[in-house]
Amino acid sequence: MSRSFFGPSSSRRQFIGGALSIGAATAAASGLSGCKDTTDMEWNEEADVIIVGAGGSGLTAAIEALRAGSSVILFEKALEAGGSTALSGGVIQAAGTDVQIGGGVTNDTPDKHYDYYEQAGEGVPTPELLRTLTDNAPAAVTFMQGLGLAYSGVYGVDPIPTVDPSVMIDRIHLIGEAVAGVGADHVAVLLAEVNALGGDLRTEAAVEGLVEDFDEGIVGVTVTIGGQILNVRARQAVVIASGGFERNEDLVLAFSPQQKWEMETGVCYCAPTNTGDGLVMGMNVGADVAALGGTIGYPGVGIGTSTTVPGIWVNKHGQRFINEGGHYAYLMRGVYDQEEHMAWAVFDKTVGDIGGAAIGGFGGWSDDLSEEIASGQIITAATLEDLATALGVNASELERTVASWNDDMADGTDKLFGKAVGLAMLNTAPYYAIQVTSINLGTCGGLKINTDTQVLDVYGQPIKRLYAAGMTTGGFIGPYYPGSGTAIAATVVFGRIAGTNAANEVALEPVKNLVEA
Repeated sequence: MSRSFFGPSSSRRQFIGGALSIGAATAAASGLSGCKDTTDMEWNEEADVIIVGAGGSGLTAAIEALRAGSSVILFEKALEAGGSTALSGGVIQAAGTDVQIGGGVTNDTPDKHYDYYEQAGEGVPTPELLRTLTDNAPAAVTFMQGLGLAYSGVYGVDPIPTVDPSVMIDRIHLIGEAVAGVGADHVAVLLAEVNALGGDLRTEAAVEGLVEDFDEGIVGVTVTIGGQILNVRARQAVVIASGGFERNEDLVLAFSPQQKWEMETGVCYCAPTNTGDGLVMGMNVGADVAALGGTIGYPGVGIGTSTTVPGIWVNKHGQRFINEGGHYAYLMRGVYDQEEHMAWAVFDKTVGDIGGAAIGGFGGWSDDLSEEIASGQIITAATLEDLATALGVNASELERTVASWNDDMADGTDKLFGKAVGLAMLNTAPYYAIQVTSINLGTCGGLKINTDTQVLDVYGQPIKRLYAAGMTTGGFIGPYYPGSGTAIAATVVFGRIAGTNAANEVALEPVKNLVEA
């Protein structure tokens, strides 16, 4: 006997009532379906493995399931495959690879990679998931190379004060020569392999929910394609790989206050389809969640973050609070933690004269900053006192902060935070300031999984025949994103495990009479 969404235990349903109330509210808001009576389910199609989402995780899972001999249907809500992976830089973190060694990095190991993630995670990630990620990351690089992707070198993460520098090794693998913008190349080789192996990709196909059988677990999905609602059966398993929830206001409000702030004050470069569908449908069958709340936040301004663009950041009290040259996501967590989430990047005429195209960060500014000043984006004044007044910042503290900074710059040493870049005095009027906001690249945290990528219920038990991978899941990232290439590594490592294990499930008997849609 089968029915939609809910599991075999009424006690489990009662226990997760609170979680399901969030899921139900979100489902209503996002158009996802509610509970259905599927006792007499009529199936329109079937395959061995059904994958929800055709981004990096879904495509990777499909490859492994297809290689294992399973038939696979991938349902992708967007017009084309790729998701946020296609919009990313495509870089991947791994330790002890041939690429590293070829670039002269011979002192890295998966153990050091684990230590890095563990320290950056501040006790939030699940150790077993971290170990699975770091131990399998080198093979993930080899997997992608086997598909034809070429890596040209490695680079590292900017400082994080809570992490031992000895484990912060250059291990972010570049595709070609670009640091950003080639995630589409990563997706392209995955998609080519899925097509070569006979995977069935359906785009503009929105999965509305999971179908759960009391005895067999998750046995299919309900999906809308071309205005038709179809019931598609999975003889072996369903893999959820639908990305994060950054585009879902209800989920963001419930689970990620920093994400809410970043979406309201900054800009988001995530896939528009990342509305948390997989998280909601998982919760609706009793799935637990893990490590929610972090973000992939990147400063929207480059002032003070590099050697070429000096400057400092101050809070509403006119005080520095962080090493501006540190790791981008750690910086944005630091900004969010300030009173009123307020931080200003302060610079002087010397920096302004570099020109807006060079100092404007993403997209650049007008060369003389006139457009940004006219719009109020950049505040300028002849003195620090006047600048502080315009910003609503404590004037005496701002003057003291800049004076202390300039004293340190006399001998080129940041005595407060040990900053190593942008070491230049701020003493040439006029002075400028711009609020530090986020370039947001997504949420962190999601469905709770084990090292086999089985989705776990609130009692810690696997939900039968249900797997998940990538940024739909949580437990391998802490309160802030630990560095470029982490998400891509997770899509490949956990996507491979999910596809392999889904294909190893004992197949149900085929449906005798499929109903034509």
